Amino acid sequence: MNLEEGKLSKIELLESAPHFSFLNFGDKNVLVVYMTIEEFLPGDPLIHEGEIQDKTHFIFEGKAEVVKASAEGERVSIARVGRGDIVGEAALQPNLIQSTVVVRALDKTKTLCLPRNAFEEMMIDTPQTAFKLLFDVIRLLRRRLNETSNKFADHVGDIIVDDSQQDEQ
Repeated sequence: MNLEEGKLSKIELLESAPHFSFLNFGDKNVLVVYMTIEEFLPGDPLIHEGEIQDKTHFIFEGKAEVVKASAEGERVSIARVGRGDIVGEAALQPNLIQSTVVVRALDKTKTLCLPRNAFEEMMIDTPQTAFKLLFDVIRLLRRRLNETSNKFADHVGDIIVDDSQQDEQ
């Protein structure tokens, strides 16, 4: 496959991926220059716990599991992600951050990967496209925070109900 075919393949992926529906064709042409396609087999880590996050993965095929250590050191699955999800988005922010989770492929998984250094180049070369991408990641993070807050509220509500029932006894 020559370079132009590889570029076309990435553009086709961007056209079909829900993460990039907000971008126009020109923005997508810019973005493909900075992205790579990565493939993972079941069990392969997309993100390693404790390592500096230097890549953002836009999942377009397959599924992965997000695992975090509990306070007791037990590994807990906190999310499953798939087509249309983003992992490693901390790589897009200015400060270097160590990952506090492991993201592992559950089946054959393909991502469009945006390395941190490529995003930094994009911020200089084509800031309009970079900002559009950042705003979409912020939208995603806001949605995740809302979902997590709702789950937390439901869980805390259950605990408060349990405690009040014990007080009545």
